[in-house]
Amino acid sequence: MSGVLTGKEYEVHFYEVDYKKKLLMTRIIDYFNDVAIYQSEELGIGFDYMIENNIAWILYKWDINIIRYPKYGEKVTARTIPNAFKKFYGCRRFDVLDSKGDTLAWANSIWLLVDTKNKKPIKIPKELREVYGLTEEDNHILKIGNIDKIEQVHNSVEFKVRYSDIDTNGHVNNEKYAAWIIESVPVETILNYTLVNIKITYKKESVYGEKIQVLTDKMEKEDLLVFNHKIIKSDGEELTLGQTVWKKN
Repeated sequence: MSGVLTGKEYEVHFYEVDYKKKLLMTRIIDYFNDVAIYQSEELGIGFDYMIENNIAWILYKWDINIIRYPKYGEKVTARTIPNAFKKFYGCRRFDVLDSKGDTLAWANSIWLLVDTKNKKPIKIPKELREVYGLTEEDNHILKIGNIDKIEQVHNSVEFKVRYSDIDTNGHVNNEKYAAWIIESVPVETILNYTLVNIKITYKKESVYGEKIQVLTDKMEKEDLLVFNHKIIKSDGEELTLGQTVWKKN
């Protein structure tokens, strides 16, 4: 990887942890999103640059892996590095380090650069490539595995998109889909297992006021539980696919 590496320190607050006083997966995603935005602002290609050029980065895929969840009061550093641009796709790596420099979590992600006027992907300009420290040879898109289709629905939950779910692009923030997916997992799993991997593929956007449904199936693999998830609109249109992997405590 040859892009610009940027890190930012965070302290795990009480409102960011679960009943075990461990950082929530959704908050890890928030850290990743925040440090990516922080890097762009530091490099002079943040919000103002995007607005002036009518462009925006839209997340396409997440693959997040947990080694250990940070605990309440712990100070950690989230880091990001762009490692490939190809056509309209951009790839970023992320990690979270503890105070000793040990890796607690890491993630691969794939993003699309879109024209905010016509909502269509556009080729990533040379200027962005250079500012992020990438060359034309840095074009190997990260491999994030496909998510299996749901074979049988074991659980279904419904949500209505709230104002607080909307981000600066005017649609649902990518972290909210993860929250909905996790909410569809049975509470018995939450209590007796630990979420160690989440994959998400974003297909369509949703907006304020829409009603969505999360469909979930379940598979058992030794000491793991694997759930496949599909988020759909009320008319059946597919918005997002997800997979969560839970390891027995």
